[in-house]
Amino acid sequence: MVLVSSALALGVAEGLLRLRERFRAPAAKSGLDYGDAVRPDGLGPGGLLKEGFEGRVVNGLGGTVFWRNNAQGFRRSLDSPETPLPGVVRVLSMGDSFTAGYRVDQEETFSRLLEKDLTLRGPAEVLISDIEEPVTGLLWLDRSGTRFHPSVVLLGVTLGNDIAQAGLVLDAPGSYRIEPPAFHIEQAALGLTLEKRNEIHAMIPEECLAGTLAEMPLRRRVRLLDLALGMPAQPIGSSRGPGLSRFLLDGVNGLGFCLVSPPPLVDVFFERLSRTLLGYRALANERGFTFAVVLFPQRYAVQEDDWNATVAAYGLRQSCFDPGAPARRLRAFCAREGITCFDPSDALAAARHRSGRSQYLPGGDMHWNANGHRAVFEALREGVHALCLRRE
Repeated sequence: MVLVSSALALGVAEGLLRLRERFRAPAAKSGLDYGDAVRPDGLGPGGLLKEGFEGRVVNGLGGTVFWRNNAQGFRRSLDSPETPLPGVVRVLSMGDSFTAGYRVDQEETFSRLLEKDLTLRGPAEVLISDIEEPVTGLLWLDRSGTRFHPSVVLLGVTLGNDIAQAGLVLDAPGSYRIEPPAFHIEQAALGLTLEKRNEIHAMIPEECLAGTLAEMPLRRRVRLLDLALGMPAQPIGSSRGPGLSRFLLDGVNGLGFCLVSPPPLVDVFFERLSRTLLGYRALANERGFTFAVVLFPQRYAVQEDDWNATVAAYGLRQSCFDPGAPARRLRAFCAREGITCFDPSDALAAARHRSGRSQYLPGGDMHWNANGHRAVFEALREGVHALCLRRE
């Protein structure tokens, strides 16, 4: 009787959870999403975010989170006059959807947590700017961002897509040029569309594949286990459609940049991103702000079960790949060039190990959840505080 009643109770609980998902999902789909907070016509004063937007957007978990952009287009509740008040250290946190806080509440982004921590130590504010990829971000910073007089600029570099995106927009005849010795950014005539460039069709070498490509797996597990253990691991998808792909320069999964022995094309794309970072350093020297890079690692680089799911789904020969290679390569470049570089990979891995919970959104999403943002904040807080002290 005990076993039967326990089984019935578990069955009822499982049924209620599934019904709850079914009724909540349509409500979430009908609500606002990340795209609603973004400008429809390109860069504005604060970047790509829509000035004055306020609303609740979906959070990827069946609910919603609060999102507000100020009048200047920064994700911040208070407005940001071009000149900060006397004695205020202004930090500009710029990057893609990771920095913007994709599907994370207004008060839970790593940048907002930094702001709250910094203000406990002295007058400070952190402006969040969405600039999509580093090269476009450099143009915005040069033409618009520096007029807000930041003391410190933090550039988030997503290791899944920013290497590919920066490489493609600098690929002749691309949209921009950044050349030595000055490393000033110049806007060029629009080049070939991505689909017509040979590089975009390059594939991961055949010798690094060990099995067939799987269909994008769907989560299949008892919902009670999801509550107890978290969502099951799933591989990050592809930028070429809803499934999986083995393109060398896939702009989402970034697997080609993790090859132990990469083909020359990968080196070319790293060089273009490196040239972009030198452009930021040159602008920092010219305009008088402190510049630092923040690396945003792929989930498979810090969570072992995500890497195992990726290897299985993409049919990879594991010995060909090193998920931590992109971060090490960029850290080494920054060290050689004297650029401050923060890498929260260890902090994210430690938080996962400590809590047993994923630091990323479910379903193979490449973005951090609120726990991940807090782990990144903890990894940055003392280093960013030191940069602010340098500017006081």
